Amino acid sequence: MKSNIGLVLEGGGFRGCYTAGALKWLSDNNIYLKYSASISATTAYAFCYAAERIEEMKYVSTVGIKDKGVIGIRPLIKEGGLMGMGYLQKKYFKPFYKEALDYLKTTDREVEVGIFNMDKEVLEYYGKNSLDDNGDYIKASCVLPLAGKMTEINGQRFLDGGIRTMVSIERSIATGHDKNLVIVTKDKDYVRKPNGFILDKILKLVYRKFPTMLANIDNRVQSYYHEMGMVEELEKQGKALLIRPSRDCGVTRLSGTYEQLEELFNLGYQDMEDRREDILEFLEVKI
Repeated sequence: MKSNIGLVLEGGGFRGCYTAGALKWLSDNNIYLKYSASISATTAYAFCYAAERIEEMKYVSTVGIKDKGVIGIRPLIKEGGLMGMGYLQKKYFKPFYKEALDYLKTTDREVEVGIFNMDKEVLEYYGKNSLDDNGDYIKASCVLPLAGKMTEINGQRFLDGGIRTMVSIERSIATGHDKNLVIVTKDKDYVRKPNGFILDKILKLVYRKFPTMLANIDNRVQSYYHEMGMVEELEKQGKALLIRPSRDCGVTRLSGTYEQLEELFNLGYQDMEDRREDILEFLEVKI
């Protein structure tokens, strides 16, 4: 695989199982890109893909995230938030994480995880050699504002990188990747809207000590369309290939039945298969 081709993965909470399905297709066809830039839930799937932990990736994305300890009353009681990312990390991710990280470090593949540093109020990317042995950076990247507590690592606090960016196309280009396979989790009819009045007021109250973070949240709609517009323009130039859900399976950021998640995972796989020739030509590989 050519080193100038990057893999860019949008976040999306539960919708990330679409990305997991797409990554399984790449793995099944023995296609491993050497670089990925990911945000939010897809950081875990990017890691699993690069470390060749495909079955674990599918299980986490379709079964693990529906565990009652991951979202709802139970994590609210035990972890102080609606999302039990500590529980998910311990039960589903930690059993294989360290071994997978050790393997990843023996390869020429780089996985960059985007997370928001709350103390500096900036988006930061951490590569495989900066990732900790417990998976805390990946955990932090998946904790949405209000849904969970900030993750403290080495005295600094972190939250979901989607606060600042949703599609890390600019990061991939900045690191030398002038062609990019971009996988997003929303179908073409998706419309991103600003936060509602009540949610906006709650965010401003809870995070009142983080003005830059709040400004980033206020600008998320503009940022999203700027990034997607950039991807679409690059696609016209032959410098990007955009993969997105061909239909809506009913999964939202924080909701979806087991059946819907399985359907969305399979859709990610099938959408890749349906565009097999486009993908192989773009990546300049033969199977």
